[in-house]
Amino acid sequence: MERLSEWLMGYQAKWGCDFLGIAMDVAAEDAPKEIRWLHVAGNRSEAYKNIRLQVGRGIAGMVWKTARTQLDEHIYQQPDKLVEYPIARTEKLQTALAAPVMEDKEVQAVLMSGYREDHSFSALERQQLEAAAAELSQLLRK
Repeated sequence: MERLSEWLMGYQAKWGCDFLGIAMDVAAEDAPKEIRWLHVAGNRSEAYKNIRLQVGRGIAGMVWKTARTQLDEHIYQQPDKLVEYPIARTEKLQTALAAPVMEDKEVQAVLMSGYREDHSFSALERQQLEAAAAELSQLLRK
């Protein structure tokens, strides 16, 4: 999906974040959810392709479970977070903000912005990510 890659690169450039990614469920309809990072911009390696999460695991899994935006800061100072968040570990992200991409009150994807240095997300940045997640929901329907 080249248009999603272009969309991600556009927002990454606009926001100046180090990493921007979309995690989606790749499991068959009758199987338990398997969340994977399918589209990314600003990645340092291809290791993200090997990350497989369940609902409630990892940043994307937690957002999927709660259907709420999640902010994690100072990740590298919290060894438990490094173990629990493979995307932060593989991409060396210090700070991450992830928002659910909703359709009919159900999570269909997770949009996450991350920085490799300390970064304090403002209320405006949170609103922008949530607005982009709503826009992404429309893109995924096409």
